[in-house]
Amino acid sequence: ESHGKVSAVAKGVRRTKSKFGGRLEPFTHVDLLLYKGKSLDTITQAESVVSFSEIREDLNKIAYGLSMLDLVDKISVDCEKDKRVFDFLLSSLKALSEINNNIDLFLVAFDLKLLLLSGFMPVLGRCVVCDKTTNLFRKTFFSCERGGVICESCGNHNCLKSGIEIAPIPIASQSADFLSKLLKANVDDFDKIKILGNLRREVVVIVRKYVDFHVHARLRSRECIDGLKD
Repeated sequence: ESHGKVSAVAKGVRRTKSKFGGRLEPFTHVDLLLYKGKSLDTITQAESVVSFSEIREDLNKIAYGLSMLDLVDKISVDCEKDKRVFDFLLSSLKALSEINNNIDLFLVAFDLKLLLLSGFMPVLGRCVVCDKTTNLFRKTFFSCERGGVICESCGNHNCLKSGIEIAPIPIASQSADFLSKLLKANVDDFDKIKILGNLRREVVVIVRKYVDFHVHARLRSRECIDGLKD
């Protein structure tokens, strides 16, 4: 919270009689006392603040929780604190520990809100090229490179003329609307959300592609989720 992302090691943590006990388990919010090293700090003291044990007890939630942490790690800069992201991550882990349905959509909402905090939020209500509002679209496209939705005319012509290599993805108009609604969803809403299977798959794929594009890598933690589905 006060130092941003840091790398540190806890010596002897695997010993049965380790002084840290279970305080350094995954999905645990802890207060740490660090000894500053040249390249790697050493944890000398750890006090548990909140342990999200409900996540550790559910394999599905573990996979989604790791995906959340993975993305935060990718977009965070070492030793650069961002209290908004820190607080958002804590509240999201608490929410993950409580929800029971639509966890895949919860991850989509998490990605969008984190992208918003980081300045990479995709434009969903208007064409990012010509500024036409989505209610006037005949067909809808999504461009990772442009950063949002594109109308049919711009999707067929403007983007290709500008030399963009990755072609915009044709999507259902309902997908952009649904993503906008997910941004405003509260924790309690996820137990009530109903969406057709094809739209569910589409919004998950769109946001995953957008995340991969902006972190310049495929998040391996997302592949763990795919493995659980298989």
